[in-house]
Amino acid sequence: MQTISSLFAGVALAALATPAAFAQAAPETPVAAPAEVQADPAPETSSDIVVLGFGQSRQVQSVSAVDLARLTPGSSPLKAIEKLPGVNFQASDPFGAYEWAVRISLRGFNQNQLGFTLDGVPLGDMSYGNVNGLHISRAIISENVARTEVAQGAGALGTASTSNLGGTIQFFSDKPRDTANVTGGGTYGSDNTYRGYARIDSGDLGGGLKGYLSYGYLTTDKWKGDGVQRQHQANGKIVKDLGSFGSLSAFVNFSDRREQDYQDLSYDIIRRRGLRNDNIAGNYPLALQIAKTYQNQGALATYTKANNGSSVGFVAPWAGVGTTFPSGFGTVDDAYFDAGGVRQDYLGGVTLNANLTPELTMTTTGYYHNNKGQGSWITPYSPTPAGALNQ
Repeated sequence: MQTISSLFAGVALAALATPAAFAQAAPETPVAAPAEVQADPAPETSSDIVVLGFGQSRQVQSVSAVDLARLTPGSSPLKAIEKLPGVNFQASDPFGAYEWAVRISLRGFNQNQLGFTLDGVPLGDMSYGNVNGLHISRAIISENVARTEVAQGAGALGTASTSNLGGTIQFFSDKPRDTANVTGGGTYGSDNTYRGYARIDSGDLGGGLKGYLSYGYLTTDKWKGDGVQRQHQANGKIVKDLGSFGSLSAFVNFSDRREQDYQDLSYDIIRRRGLRNDNIAGNYPLALQIAKTYQNQGALATYTKANNGSSVGFVAPWAGVGTTFPSGFGTVDDAYFDAGGVRQDYLGGVTLNANLTPELTMTTTGYYHNNKGQGSWITPYSPTPAGALNQ
């Protein structure tokens, strides 16, 4: 500040001295004294550092029910977050609900390195047939999801998950409405797709008690191959406002799902059979021919190995079929006859949010999950012990 003031003072003195020099050769002319030049005060340097935060210790992105509403009714909530940076979502069906072929990753971390929860209830890694949770498409009806939060990077210690190395995806169910309400919707589409949804809200029953019941139904043919995907779902939730003490909420969800699988594909199979290759459940004679051919190939390999590479005298177990696959089939894995799964789930949870003191709060959640079902693949590898139909 002193240097700047001295500089401007020097300039002012020079301006005063110049008219005095010219006064010796010219008549004296009154000269008005110039106004004093003052420098603008320099801004004071502040040592304060301002930090803006939103109550999160990591990057958290949220997708609301508005985003879910833009999707086809019945779509998996995972489809709504695929637009977020770093999220990669893949599925073989339009709804993203066929568990065997659903994959999601966050910034390179695969699905079994991520943590998933619904209202604080752990869903495991949501892989097919996981033993410590279930897939979100069976855990709740998509219309009842209020928001989805994605935390990329190492998950928070408070997340109920043992697999959140690469991040967490937390789903939160919708709250009951304050007023009595009935909502519903229906969808019809290609491949005999029918989807229905209905929900009844009780409104406030008094004392801050409210709840809802909802039901969803989906049936659709596979978009390729032969088979049907069908699902029944029912959700119920109640919330009780406990005033200054906090709140108590509980939910019960049910799902009954039956699905027929899509054939797994490789680049080799795609080159040979095309992208629309699938199981051949609609063509039993072809499946039987492939199975018999494979069994003949196996019997021939065993015979030649035992006879120093000679096939002389070999008698095929299935005469008249030969050892060459039908045209267009290169391996026994190109197409199985059929595959599918049935699943029935009950999921319930109770959460207490308590304000113990003005500075201390507590959130505790108890839950129950029962899963019943099976998956099967009908392949040519093992002959049916009692023999196949029409053999």
